Amino acid sequence: MSDISIPGVNSKYGTDKMIEGLMDAERIPLRRLEDQKDTFGEKKEVWQEINTKLNRFKESSKLLFGFQNPFQEHVAESSDETVATAIAGRDSLNEKIIINVEQLAGSDRFLSGSLPKDFRVPEGIYSFQIGDDEVSFKFKENRLQSFVEAINKRSKGLLRAKLINDSSETIVFMIETTKTGSSNKLILSEDSVEMGISTGLIKTINESINTVDFNAIQDGISQSSTNSANFSILDKTLTLEPESEIRLPFKPEVLMKNNLVLEYSVQIKNLEKEEYNQQAEPSGPEINSPGSINFEGITIENSPSRVTLPKWSPPPKPVFRESLDVIYLNDTTLLPKLKDIETIQKFSIPYSITGNNISSIDIKNINTHRQIIISEIKIVNQEARNGYEPVNPVASALDAKLSIDGIPVTRDTNSIDDLIQGVTLELTGISSKDIEIDIKPDKESIKNGIIAFVGNYNQVLQNIHILTSNDAGVISELEYLTNDEKETAKKNLGVFQGDMTFSQLKNRLQQIAMEAYETTGSNNLSLLAQIGISTNSSGFGGGINKTKLRGYLEINEDKLDESLTGDVQQIKELFGTDTDGDLIIDTGAAYEMDRYISSYTQIGGLVSTRISGIDNQIKTTETNILNMNRKLDDKELELRIKFGRMESALKTMEDSSRSIENFSNNNN
Repeated sequence: MSDISIPGVNSKYGTDKMIEGLMDAERIPLRRLEDQKDTFGEKKEVWQEINTKLNRFKESSKLLFGFQNPFQEHVAESSDETVATAIAGRDSLNEKIIINVEQLAGSDRFLSGSLPKDFRVPEGIYSFQIGDDEVSFKFKENRLQSFVEAINKRSKGLLRAKLINDSSETIVFMIETTKTGSSNKLILSEDSVEMGISTGLIKTINESINTVDFNAIQDGISQSSTNSANFSILDKTLTLEPESEIRLPFKPEVLMKNNLVLEYSVQIKNLEKEEYNQQAEPSGPEINSPGSINFEGITIENSPSRVTLPKWSPPPKPVFRESLDVIYLNDTTLLPKLKDIETIQKFSIPYSITGNNISSIDIKNINTHRQIIISEIKIVNQEARNGYEPVNPVASALDAKLSIDGIPVTRDTNSIDDLIQGVTLELTGISSKDIEIDIKPDKESIKNGIIAFVGNYNQVLQNIHILTSNDAGVISELEYLTNDEKETAKKNLGVFQGDMTFSQLKNRLQQIAMEAYETTGSNNLSLLAQIGISTNSSGFGGGINKTKLRGYLEINEDKLDESLTGDVQQIKELFGTDTDGDLIIDTGAAYEMDRYISSYTQIGGLVSTRISGIDNQIKTTETNILNMNRKLDDKELELRIKFGRMESALKTMEDSSRSIENFSNNNN
């Protein structure tokens, strides 16, 4: 008897395959739940992407009216960067500054004479004064190289020293300060002085300063021309009245050297000018009536007297003379012109101008309504330091000297941040003529901020069109998308078609972009279109362009650039301004965009609510999937038990069949 089998019941005949087939049918609801979970996940990703782009647009909107708005940014342009450059901060003002750099700030740098390479520095205490700072250390006798290393190590950055091979057998010792300004001169003290003298770094000098004492030379002050010498001396100052000239003699003559400078201070005092009134022509003398005679009722008048008057000429107008060329050296050399200001002006005249000798200072005040007040005339040795001077000064500690809008100033550094509000000046050279520092709005930053605002606006609209439309044309018309971006867009095409949330968002954003806003420019500037931002800033072509009908904003850069050359403050007001004087922005295109988008992006806003809802749906679906998997596991177990019993019965039948067959064969 042949084996009995039930196809598909046991493993031999595909029992597992049959169970799997039955379970596949049971898993259909599970697969639907899993697909549903994937759909929820994809929608969550879309909402997260929307949230990212809305937040990005919100940030670019906030940037145009918030505290860090680019309309407060400034740039400073120099007409000659070889003389000065400038960096403008947010608190700077729109202005043009005229500067003239007479002298750069410098620091001391001294060289020694040629020294043998085995030169040794004696043991001692070596001290160096740099302004208010002091460097002092004890040094044991050692090589010059060790002394240099000690200075560099112990001076805390105030001094630098090094050795230079000036020949194959000798070296030169150099020391310099790092701080600029005349108040930071390098002064050697204690054993440093002796070492400096022995190395040829410094030498002793007579440090006396030749100062003009007006009281002492009063008798020697003389009239230097035909004009009078009308002057007065009080508190070490000399005041020269209008239309006066005097000569201040130097007795004996001062022999000038490269390290000597002539210094003096001058102040102008403008006197009140008489008011000139045009006089009318006089009427002449009054003549009494000549009288008359009456004879028999007849009155006869006498002939009137006649006076011949000379031709009348009005008195001449008062003469007003003004000149800023007042101070002369040795009667003939004109010293720098004065500024037309009443503050004290200080001058420092180098050897290149004074020449070899000074015999007199001549003041020629031809002004009719100005007093000239001069003081502190002296000859100064710029290199003098406590009775010595450097032998080989490569550079000297000097103050920067410049004028700002005609006002002379000095500073001990070439980086100056306290002269122009919010601006740091960097002096780089001296100037033979005035240069201009133009501080103006940073139009490039403003333009970039506006471009970012428009670009992020279009990104939001682009997402809305893709998510709410089944028309693939909304993707193909976006030529700037990459291939990956196009694939993502196709995947999301029409995901939220019919969702009123996006229609409302799009309509409101377009409305805000088209609205008029209050500015100080009134109707001349109240729309974004007036600065070149609109849905059709480039104009229509020959046919219908669907992208121009979808609300995307365009920028006419020529028109925007032209607008930025005007009143930038009005453009700022177009994006955000305070209309009620409470110092809080309350209107403007960027402000309205930011405020509206906040209802979508803030905590508890529409987007977070939608994402939270999807998270709940995902969580519920995951719970359903978990429960479904448990039921399927139970179902599969039940099927395997049933089919196991069938296989067991089949095995019993097979065993019985074999027994019968064997019994039959044995009887035969």
